[in-house]
Amino acid sequence: MHFCQPPHSTRISAFAGHASRLRLLAIITLAVGCVLLAGCSRKFSVSVNEQVLYDPRPGHVVTVADAGLQSCINVALRDGELAGANDVQILACPALEIETLGGIGQLENLRYLDLAGNQLEHLDELRRLRRLSSVNAPNNALNDISGLLAVSSLTSAVLTGNHNIPCQQLDTLAQRLGQNLIRPAQCAD
Repeated sequence: MHFCQPPHSTRISAFAGHASRLRLLAIITLAVGCVLLAGCSRKFSVSVNEQVLYDPRPGHVVTVADAGLQSCINVALRDGELAGANDVQILACPALEIETLGGIGQLENLRYLDLAGNQLEHLDELRRLRRLSSVNAPNNALNDISGLLAVSSLTSAVLTGNHNIPCQQLDTLAQRLGQNLIRPAQCAD
């Protein structure tokens, strides 16, 4: 009998424990590798201060002139898990320093648009939106709403805080919208 050598079963147990640790390490290494590879092939968006600047994912092919409006559209497409421009029906873009609506006509099914607290001087691009029913655009720098007058589907508008809109344009819009037009104080009835 040898007293210095561990029994045969102890050697097998030690080897089995070592093998299971190696197997576990191999599985962990494989899992980490898969995660890294998946991360490399996945497309991502670039944001600064929660404003999406770049989003290469498929379906997000709406391109507009204004960076603030672009950011708003990108977020709406991403957060709403929408496939593309035709799926956008509601767009809320308050306080994004939007100066122009160039390209918004791509959102053909847009029904509600919130542009509160931006820097818009006119709403000409809205004339392309045949399904637009409601616009919230208080506290901009609006001095012309002829584009809004051309939207036949419009049923309500909020334009308070826009002190340079001609009262005549507001009167024309009020004939169509009645109480559903909230107008600036200087042109109130």
